[in-house]
Formats: sequence, C-alpha cells, structure tokens
Amino acid sequence: MYEGTAAVQPASPSVLSDVFATHSDRLVRFVLNRIDRADWHLAEDIASETFLRLVRDYSDREIDMNRVFGLLTTIARHAIVDHYRPRRSSETPVDTTDWFEARRFPVDYSAEDYALADLTARTLLADSPAPLGVAA
Repeated sequence: MYEGTAAVQPASPSVLSDVFATHSDRLVRFVLNRIDRADWHLAEDIASETFLRLVRDYSDREIDMNRVFGLLTTIARHAIVDHYRPRRSSETPVDTTDWFEARRFPVDYSAEDYALADLTARTLLADSPAPLGVAA
C-alpha cells in the first residue's frame, strides 16, 4: 500500500463524500458512454450503484485519492455488466395454456351456421315420434 503518501486516506464519510462530489458528474458521463443507449437516468442509476458499492466494500479500507477514479470505473464496469446480465427467475410455470388464447373472445358463428343448425333441429323434430300422451 501507499502508507507514506498524503494521497492515501482512510475511507471516512468525509473522504467518501469528497470522492462523490469530485467524481460524480465524470462517472455519470463515463457510464453514459458505455451503455447501449443514450439514457441519462440509467447512467445516473448505475453511477449511484457504483458509489453504493464503493461505500459498502471500501469503507473500511484506505483510498488513494490520486487513483480513486480508476477504482470507480472498475466498479462501474461491473455494475453495467450486472445491470445487463439476465436474471434467472425462480418462478415455475403452473398453467401451460397460452395466455393469449385463454383471453380471446368466444367465436361467434355465422348466420349460415345458425340457419343450418335450425334446419337440422327442425328436421330431427319432424322425424321423431310423438311423445306419449300427446295427440298427433
């Protein structure tokens, strides 16, 4: 480590806030140039994730103030990769029917189909014997 240099300081809250104030805009631009679309809000989110990881993982270490942007860019690269990495879902499908087919309206029959069904029903009724007790 660089124990004797003045640029190496323990990562106290004031040091981390100085790192944020000094490098936040530059880090957002760095991330913006490395994501697949020009989305300023996404770049800010990934830069925020970068600073959160810095605080979480480096708050008990010493930070070299001359080389801190290199550390931030390394953490940002990992945050970008983690953002685009597909997440594995732990859900298991229960219903195997197609959701689109399950929500379709019922099929309405054409007028010809109704007329054919009516004619078939009348023919069947005409050919059937009369029920008991009914005079023909």
